[in-house]
This record gives sequence, C-alpha cells and structure tokens, in this order.
Amino acid sequence: MPLPRVDSAPSVPVVEPIQEPQEREVRIQQVLSATVEASRALGDGVPADYIPELAQADCELTSAAITRRDGTTITAGDVARHRFTLQSSAKLVLLIGLLEERGPDAVFEVVGREPTLSGFASAANLDRQRPANPLINAGAIALCGQLPGPLEKRLAWLERWVERCYGTPLVVNQRVLASERRTGDRNRAIAYLLRETGVFADPVDEVLETYFALCSFEGTVVEASHLPALLAFGGVSGQGQRVLSRTTVGATVSLMATCGMYDESGAYLLEAGLPAKSGVSGVIVAVAPGRAGIAVSSPRLNHNGGSVRGHFILRRLSSELGWHFAHAGEPTHGA
Repeated sequence: MPLPRVDSAPSVPVVEPIQEPQEREVRIQQVLSATVEASRALGDGVPADYIPELAQADCELTSAAITRRDGTTITAGDVARHRFTLQSSAKLVLLIGLLEERGPDAVFEVVGREPTLSGFASAANLDRQRPANPLINAGAIALCGQLPGPLEKRLAWLERWVERCYGTPLVVNQRVLASERRTGDRNRAIAYLLRETGVFADPVDEVLETYFALCSFEGTVVEASHLPALLAFGGVSGQGQRVLSRTTVGATVSLMATCGMYDESGAYLLEAGLPAKSGVSGVIVAVAPGRAGIAVSSPRLNHNGGSVRGHFILRRLSSELGWHFAHAGEPTHGA
C-alpha cells in the first residue's frame, strides 16, 4: 500500500511567515498544533498486534514535540496522557553508544550499512551474511551481543546511554517487557542464528533480555525528541555541552536516512526529507539538521510498521516549515 500523498491528506490552515525569533517559535507552534489536529482525520491503520501489550493502545492518541537548539520543546496533541515504549527507535541508543565507545570500524564488522527489503524482523540470509544494518531487529540483536559482562551490567549500560541520549533517566515498562518475552519467538530464532554463525558467543536469553529491555524503555514525545535534537545540532546539547562526536552523529543520521523507516525509507525520505527512525508503538523520531529534533507518536500503523499519522505530521511539517534536507539552502519561512 503506497504512502498517502501530502496533497490528498487533510488540509492545514496556511500561516504567514514571520521572521522575528520569538514569533518564529510561535509559527512553529501554530503549524505543529494545526498539523496534529489535521492528522486526527486519518483513521487508517491498527496498533501492532503481535506484541499483545501494544495492541491495547488507544488508537486516537496522537502527540508531537519539537526540541530546538536551546533545549526548549514545543508540543501539540495528547502529550500529557500519551506514554509509549520507544521500541525500535531506541535502537539508535545502542548504535550511538557502541559507535562512541568502540568506533565505526568495530561496529560495522558486526553489522552492515545497507537498507534491506526483507522486512525489519526478517531472518533471511543470516546463515550466510551479517545483518544488513543496525536498525533492523537482527542488527540490533547482534549489537546487543557485543555488550560486555553479565546481564546486570548490560542493562546498566543501556540505562546510562538512554540517560545520555535523552537527557533524563527513563524506566522500562515491565508489562511490555513481559509481553515481548512471551511473544518474541521470531527474535529468538534470529538470535540463535546469529549465535550459531559466531556473531556473539553469549547465552541467547541474556542477549534477548537486553534487546527486549532496550525496546521497552518508556517516555513521552517530549523525552523522545531530545535524542534527534542532539543529532540535529551535531552532538551538542541544549546546554552547549558536546555529548556525541561528529563521527557518531554523521554515521547515525546517515543510517536513519537510508534505513530508519524500513521498507519505506526511500519513499518517506523523498517526501519528508527528515532522517528518521520508527518504532512499532507508533513513535517516529526525526532530525531536521541544524533546526530541530522531532518526535511524533500515534499507534495506528501502516503495513510497514510506521505510524500513519506520524508520517503525515512529519511530511506536513517539512513542507510547511521548509525543513526538507534538500532545501537547506532555501528560505525556511521563518522557521
């Protein structure tokens, strides 16, 4: 099923460009609020049903946040009552942490750097080659197998890097974690294939527990937007501190652009021009380089596992605010 075109989606009132810095933020707020409200007319898609806890999500919850260079966050929608697990968007944390600690050469000996059309949960060809990239299930499980020490140490590593990337501690949703364990047979099969081919040597159950915990960290769009904001501003926090190296930022944002939206990465990037990473809870985090980090969440998913309303919101924000990366040298309507 092709992505709906922007011009066929619900209309958003036109807001005239304003150039003053304070009024610029007002414009972004107006566009974001109008876009989130317009997205509510989209009724296609259903929550992920293969993780029972996610299937219980309220389909109508929709929220979005934009974090700017100084760390201030602009929000719209059901932010206060819309909590969700980060799911595959948290694969960025694992990738970032290992890039920082071990460097690109070590990371890309374990996983590739190419997109795949085999589906994000595919086990295809794992008996013959390494996972295609770190943002699919096989790639993230392979990287979880590279973390040192016993399970407690691996989980502490995740907590440390989650706090570093999001700027605040997040907790694991234990109900979702238990649901992941009960229904994770495909991921279990992937892990056994990876262990058999020597990608990691540790017990499969420990590696999978690390992976399931990674996907089960919980937050709102406010917290979720801080990771893409960190990437959008070159690894420098809103307080002016360098948190990530330029090398890590470049590798991560590039992989988000080419692989972050799974089988629809190309179509999405063509229309939105914002490197992004999706998760099956309905969250999408996106980078507007030099401008903002964005997080959107709504649990109605399309057939590729991407949020229907989230896609619409990101494409419309990009169009209204002039944030498509290919238009970086053009005027940005005051945004």
